Amino acid sequence: MTTMQNTKSPISAASRAGFQPIPTRIRDLRDAQNVPPLVVQPADEAKKQELVASLGELDSKLAEIHRTSAEAYMSQGIYEKALPHLEAAVAMAPTEIEHWHQLGVVRYLTGNDAGATQAFQAVLSAEPGNDEAWFNMGMVVFGQSQFADAETCFGRSLAIRPTDAQTWNNRGVCLWKMGRNQDARACFQKALQIDATDVDAQFNLQTLG
Repeated sequence: MTTMQNTKSPISAASRAGFQPIPTRIRDLRDAQNVPPLVVQPADEAKKQELVASLGELDSKLAEIHRTSAEAYMSQGIYEKALPHLEAAVAMAPTEIEHWHQLGVVRYLTGNDAGATQAFQAVLSAEPGNDEAWFNMGMVVFGQSQFADAETCFGRSLAIRPTDAQTWNNRGVCLWKMGRNQDARACFQKALQIDATDVDAQFNLQTLG
């Protein structure tokens, strides 16, 4: 036999946390004479600051969850799925430079060069000495055939980290595209001094003759 039991009404998470409940029916603010506007009572300032601090911590944790999700998709080469997670991570934790850097990479990989540039510029505004951001900026503008700008970016990266063979090779390619073959050859040779197994630098040097 089935018996009826008294059950308590469920309490929303918002109510448990002390937040004002979010209304579930839109009130027509266009007709203020007939329907009074929804009014939110101002909170106690001390409690307000405490709540804001708690929300900031929550945003930081959520940003990290989104970043982890993005990395999982990136590890599988599913960049389109990674992108919204990194966008969310940046929105929730806009001062985390690594989130911006990863966002720039994924925007580039999904064909959004302008968005990638904006992300790397955000990194460089906060950390002008970030050699990876200069390298990646160089890759973006090189893909747009802006070889002089790309060479400048690779040069800025090398000024910070002069022992990266790939950057020397890429700078050499820019110089070759600009018709500066002797300077390009010197870059390829420098790359091979750092890493004798760099196949790109080997091929490029042989191509120059």
